[in-house]
Amino acid sequence: MKKCNTCRNEIPKSRKSTATHCSDACYYTAKKARSKRRYATIKAPDTEIKRCEHILAHLFEVSTTLKKSVNIHDLETYKFNFGISTGEHKDEKKGICKIVGKYAYYIHPDKNLTIWKLK
Repeated sequence: MKKCNTCRNEIPKSRKSTATHCSDACYYTAKKARSKRRYATIKAPDTEIKRCEHILAHLFEVSTTLKKSVNIHDLETYKFNFGISTGEHKDEKKGICKIVGKYAYYIHPDKNLTIWKLK
């Protein structure tokens, strides 16, 4: 006799032969759990992009308001994820600049950073 994937009870013979759940209630419970896991995997990159965008926004304010230079170590201090970006821009002078949300940044060869806000 087959067991239900959700509650581990036996699946009644009255259900179709390919059924993996003993009732509609167990099926719905499993469906909600699958949807929750799927939503979490879809949402995870968006959350990371917003976190990195917030870091760039903060460092942009520091560099413009306080006229302070920002370098790659500042990004590392905030645990910035260098693998995340929402786009790239190729500048003729600088090269490839990464875009994260409303901000773009370029890392110079001397590890200094240029951050600017996009319109």
